[in-house]
Amino acid sequence: MVEIRATTCPRGLLNGPCGGALNGKCDVDGKECPWFSIVERFNVDPSTLFEEHPLLLEMEDLVERDSAPRASAFWRNIERGKAFSVEFPVAAVKGTEDSLEILEMVEADMIAIPDNPLGYPHYDPVAVACYLKSLGLKTGVMPHITAKDRNLSALTSELRTAQVFGCEFVLVTTGDWPGFAIPSRPVFDLDSANLVRLARLVFAGVMPTKEVVEVTSRPRVATTMNPHYGPKVEAKRLARKLIAGGEVFFTQVVASTESVRNIEGTLKELERYADVDVPVVVSLLYPLREEMKPFLKGMRIPVGNESFEELLEELKAVDAVRGINLIVSSREIGEWFGLLEVAREKVKEVFG
Repeated sequence: MVEIRATTCPRGLLNGPCGGALNGKCDVDGKECPWFSIVERFNVDPSTLFEEHPLLLEMEDLVERDSAPRASAFWRNIERGKAFSVEFPVAAVKGTEDSLEILEMVEADMIAIPDNPLGYPHYDPVAVACYLKSLGLKTGVMPHITAKDRNLSALTSELRTAQVFGCEFVLVTTGDWPGFAIPSRPVFDLDSANLVRLARLVFAGVMPTKEVVEVTSRPRVATTMNPHYGPKVEAKRLARKLIAGGEVFFTQVVASTESVRNIEGTLKELERYADVDVPVVVSLLYPLREEMKPFLKGMRIPVGNESFEELLEELKAVDAVRGINLIVSSREIGEWFGLLEVAREKVKEVFG
């Protein structure tokens, strides 16, 4: 183990860089990311750069066996290369009636529930996931669980809730800086790789209190891929997450063929560190309105002139891309349903 510390990281991460250091600049203070140059310059195996949280190391000694991942239509269609998930419209849903409409009308393999994107407070993702399950939703659910404003105890509770109440997936990641929208204090007890490891340990029945509980089935653990990083750095970040126990990568929003090429380049680079066929699900925004492009560029997401259909065709040609995660942009539920139907048909035409 090579012990490396970046003491000036605003998030205080054990394993960096996080997703907020595009072009080597920290999204919090605009300074050079101390982690970025370390990972970019040093030619070391990512396993030696994975600094596991001391408590998690102790928990590993108590694992007796892994629990079985839950069966889901989403995973079956990942294996077929045509998985389709839809992001829960946190900006459009105003009450129970809207949720019931989603229950009745959305045709997808899974519904993903985001966690306060960009630091704007919406709904608790695990609570929404469990609520949808309680209404009788047959489609799988995937709450996002982020480390940005939860301590180790809260993260464990969220993971345990997702496991006990039947979530098919969880997506775990560092999360956007919580103070972007309101003066909210960050936490970051764990980085994304250690959060992946915590999820796998909790789903194996081991709690941070050293209590071992009976677990028969578990959610699959998804984590994120940033196709806007350079392939050399991003491949090492992905290798860490695989070592920690990640099972599928969901990308950040892709809005150009440049990012599609980066997916291919990153996965090629990843082959240097991991001999594993890991599936990738690509997040697409629909519709990509002109007024949204400056905002995406401000987040350092490359934006091209390709149509939604052209991006789908480009992605279909990438072997590792096994599905689409659709984010429909609307603040009105009726419009959201209309746009969803149009986009879903376009995805179906390409991916089947």
